[in-house]
Amino acid sequence: MMKAIFFNLLLSIYAHSVMAQGIQVKAGDQFPDILIKNLINSPVKFIQFGQKQDNKIYILNLWGTWCSPCIPEMDTLAKLQMHNPASIQVIGISDEKPSRLINYLVKKPSKVWLCSDTSGFFYKLFAFAYVGQSAIVDAKGKVVALVKSDLINQKMIDRLVKGLAVKSTAEFKEKPVNSSDDIFAVDSTQIHSFSLRGYIKGQHSGSKRYTDKSVFDGRRISFTNATIASLYKDAYGVVSEKQLIYELPEKEVSDFDHKETLYSLDLLVRPEERDSLMMILQKKLLLLLPVKVRVEYRVMPVYTLINKNFTQKESVDEKLSYGFSGEGYDGQGATLANFANDYLSNEFSLPVVDETGLTKRYNIKTEVAMRNKEGILKSINDIGLDIVKQDRRIKVLVFYK
Repeated sequence: MMKAIFFNLLLSIYAHSVMAQGIQVKAGDQFPDILIKNLINSPVKFIQFGQKQDNKIYILNLWGTWCSPCIPEMDTLAKLQMHNPASIQVIGISDEKPSRLINYLVKKPSKVWLCSDTSGFFYKLFAFAYVGQSAIVDAKGKVVALVKSDLINQKMIDRLVKGLAVKSTAEFKEKPVNSSDDIFAVDSTQIHSFSLRGYIKGQHSGSKRYTDKSVFDGRRISFTNATIASLYKDAYGVVSEKQLIYELPEKEVSDFDHKETLYSLDLLVRPEERDSLMMILQKKLLLLLPVKVRVEYRVMPVYTLINKNFTQKESVDEKLSYGFSGEGYDGQGATLANFANDYLSNEFSLPVVDETGLTKRYNIKTEVAMRNKEGILKSINDIGLDIVKQDRRIKVLVFYK
């Protein structure tokens, strides 16, 4: 009992060190003498590379059922596992609870071992920038490569078995240069402000709308390390990539691989301009960015959202508050138009247009078992909605110079 307590204490200290210092394990390092536990479908209770008896190469794939690109990657890894049972063992490490991983295995039985790591310890151990990346550990417990999971194929496995070098392709989190809570240094005394910058090292790509009850409520929007396309899409309320038309090379407006093409922006408008926040943002982007955009309306294939037997409760909230992930949508004060455009258009391959005829605000919550078309469709069927493919005239953004 005391040994188990001591081990857990060491693991806790090690995990804290990982979070404090950033990347701990690199290609060429020996894998630390720690256990891989919480294995869901393996014949063993844990793996400890310094003490394992087999001569297999282990592929630790960081993934999740909430990550749509991860699903086909796991399918590929499962096939490689079937074809190379004596030489490799793939372990899919997810931050999800065991129950979600068990549900995944019911739908997709696999020889890949699944591991529940709800603390995100192994994700932090390698400081991966995102999931869908893998650590490859050889028979002696050495980390021989850190790679993007979609690049793992039979040719790579053959090289690993022969002891040949494999190029590391993984991407890692940068340590932030500015760790301030507000990197744009905007405080509550300011009436209005605007800042447009280039790439900011160490910051996630993303955006933030201030919709809480602070002094910035409805008056402020921020972006960090965003593409030109992302800025315009938010400004004009367009979500689906199918609504983007390019009259110039797409990489000029959407290329995360070239940091010089990314922008960070913060806009705070006067209190009396709150309702015009997005219009003011549109004008500033058109004035300052090297690529322009115009709005057109074109007929194209879409999914129309229809009401079968909608079950969600009406909301007393007059303002929209929502969030979503690969596990579903959770919104308060949401209209079906919000749900269709903000969420479903992001998840499906086509824009989604609300044609339910329901105009009130609702508290809408969905649960997605697996982030693919079937999983998302089931989640909306469960609350009495469905989609139908139709042709509709909808808004598109045309990029030009």
